[in-house]
Amino acid sequence: MSGTIKADGDTWRARLDDPGGEAVVFFCTSTDQRPYRVVRVAPGRFAGDAALDGLTPAELKELFDASGSMGAPLEYPTYP
Repeated sequence: MSGTIKADGDTWRARLDDPGGEAVVFFCTSTDQRPYRVVRVAPGRFAGDAALDGLTPAELKELFDASGSMGAPLEYPTYP
């Protein structure tokens, strides 16, 4: 499967936030227990998800390593 890498012991699929978007989102495909990861990229760097599919594993790993986890916030909001 293109656009997929193994990292941190799991398999991750790279997708753009939207076509021509400014962020690459990595979704864990091997477990639903991992939060997704996001890295911002220059606008127009990728013309669509097909452009991500054409990246080498090393290029995807570089993006993955630059990404940050979108896990639970340090403090949850308190609702009255």
